[in-house]
Amino acid sequence: MSLLNIGVSALLTSQASLATASHNISNVNTEGYIRQRADHITRQADFQGSHYVGTGVTIGGVERIYDNFLASQVRTYTSQQSQQETFSTFSKQIDDLLGSPQLGLNNGLESFFNAVHEVANDPTSLSARQVMLTEGSILANRFNTIDRQLGELNKQADNLLAVSVKDINTLSQGIAELNNAIIAAGASRAGDQPNDLLDKRDQLINELSKYLTVNTIPEDTGAVTVIVGNGQALVVGTSNIKLHEIVDTSTNPVRVAIGYGPTQIDVSLQLTGGSVGGAFQVRNDVIGVVQAELDALALGVTANFNSQHQKGVTLGGNIGGDFFAIPTPPATADAGSIRMAISDPRDIAIAFPVGVTNTSTTGSGQIEIANIDAVPPLTLPLLAANITLTFNAATNEYTADDGVNPAVTIAYNPNTDGGKSVSLLAPMVELTLVLNGVPANGDVITLGNSASVGDNRNALALADLQVAKTLNGSTQSFADFYGVTVANVATRTHQADIGQKAQQGLLDQVSLRFDSISGVNLDEEAANLIRFQQSYQAASQIITVSNTIFDALLSAVR
Repeated sequence: MSLLNIGVSALLTSQASLATASHNISNVNTEGYIRQRADHITRQADFQGSHYVGTGVTIGGVERIYDNFLASQVRTYTSQQSQQETFSTFSKQIDDLLGSPQLGLNNGLESFFNAVHEVANDPTSLSARQVMLTEGSILANRFNTIDRQLGELNKQADNLLAVSVKDINTLSQGIAELNNAIIAAGASRAGDQPNDLLDKRDQLINELSKYLTVNTIPEDTGAVTVIVGNGQALVVGTSNIKLHEIVDTSTNPVRVAIGYGPTQIDVSLQLTGGSVGGAFQVRNDVIGVVQAELDALALGVTANFNSQHQKGVTLGGNIGGDFFAIPTPPATADAGSIRMAISDPRDIAIAFPVGVTNTSTTGSGQIEIANIDAVPPLTLPLLAANITLTFNAATNEYTADDGVNPAVTIAYNPNTDGGKSVSLLAPMVELTLVLNGVPANGDVITLGNSASVGDNRNALALADLQVAKTLNGSTQSFADFYGVTVANVATRTHQADIGQKAQQGLLDQVSLRFDSISGVNLDEEAANLIRFQQSYQAASQIITVSNTIFDALLSAVR
C-alpha cells in the first residue's frame, strides 16, 4: 500500500467526518434529529513477509448517538403526561362548573329554600309565593344548565377521540411507510443504517405516544412493530392496522368508542395513556359519574318536594299537585328534564288538609300535626270523620277515637314527654303528632279536616326537606349529596393537577438526559470541525510528502 493511498484514505475519512459534523450543526434546530458520528476504523494491514504495514483509515459507518432506554422512557413519560394533562383539562372545567356561584347548585338550593321559608312566614302573600316559583324555576334551570354543560364536555371528549383516531391512523401509516423505506435502504446490514429515515420514524413514534401508550419491538429487517394500549399491534412490518371511530349505543347518552382492525372490535377499555386514555378516563370517571349523581340529586329534590307538596292544600282549597314536572316514570328523569309544573302562585300547596278544629280543655295540653304521610294523589276531605283525643290523667294517656274504628291509646307523661312525636293511623293516612304541655284530666282535642288560608304547616314541612336526610339511603341531605359530588371532583382535579406536574417534571428530566446524549451540542461540534480540519490538513501533508518522494524517485531514474 503506497503512502499516497494512506494519505488519500485519511483525507477522505477526515472529509466524511467534517461532513458529518457539518450535518449535525445544520440540523441543530431540526425537531427529532439525532446527533450522528462517523466511526473511524483502521484498514486491513498489508503483510510484508515478516511484518504488517498499516494501510490507513476508513469510515466504518455513520451511526446515530441513540439510547434506546432513554428513548423508551421519553415515550412513556410523554404518554403519561399527555393523559394527565387531558384529564386535568376536562376535570378543571367540571370543577369550575359545579363550584360556580352563578351555575352551581349550592346557591340555587339555598335561594330556593329561603323562598320556601319566606312563604312559611307569610303563607297568604302572593309576592312571596311568586318568588318561590321564580326560585324554583331558577333551580330547575341550574340543573338543566349543568346537565347541558356536562353533555357538551362529553361531546368534546368524543370529538377528541374521533380526531385522535384519524391522527393515529395517519401516524401509523407513516411509520409503516418509513419501515418499508428503511428496509429498502438495507438497514438490516451492519453499518448501512439510514439515519435520517430512522429519525423520522422515531419522531412519528414519539408523536404517537402523545395519543396512546406505545411500545416498540425491533425486527431483524430494520423495521419496528408498534404496540399500543394493552397489546394492540398498530404497525407490523410495512403494514398498519387502522383504528375506527364507532358509536357505542349501549350507553346513555350514546358515546364514541374505538374499534380495532377490519372487524372493528371495541378496544376502548384496552387503550391507555396519552390524550385518548385521558379522554376515556375523564369521560368514565368524572363526566359519567357526575351526570349520574346530578340525575340522582335532581330526582331526589323533585320527587321529595313533589311528594310533600301533594299533601298540602292550595289557596283555592284544592289538594296540591306536582311542584316540579318530571318525566313518567320518574326513574327516567334526569337533570336536563326538570321543569316547573305550576305557574300560578295560588297553586302552591302551603296548608295542611287536617288540623286541630276544636279544643275543650282546662289544662295547657297542645297537639300539633307535624306531618301527613299518605300515598298521593290525596282527595279532600282527607279524614272520613273527626278524631277526638281525650286525656286520662290517671293513666297519662290520650285516647284517640273517630267513632268508627277501634279507639287507640297514646302514652303521654306531661312531666317527661314534652315535645314527644307520635304516629296516629287513620284510614288511608298516617298523622305525625307532636304532644306538648300539661293537659288536665278529661281535656279533649279534636282533629278534623281543615285548611285555613293562614296555615303554613306544609310550607314548614317543605322547608324541612332542605336538611332532611332523604338521599343515599337516608344518610344525606340535598346539600350533603351535592357537596360530596363537588368534593370528589375537586379531589380528582387536584390529584390530576399534581400528577400532571409530576409527569411533566419526569418528562423534562428524561428529555434533558436524552438530549445530553442524542442532541447536537454546538460547542462540541465546533471543536470537532477544528479537529477534523486539522486532520484533513495533516492528510494533505501526507499526500504532499508522497508526491515529493515520487518526484525524487523520478529524478533519480533520469
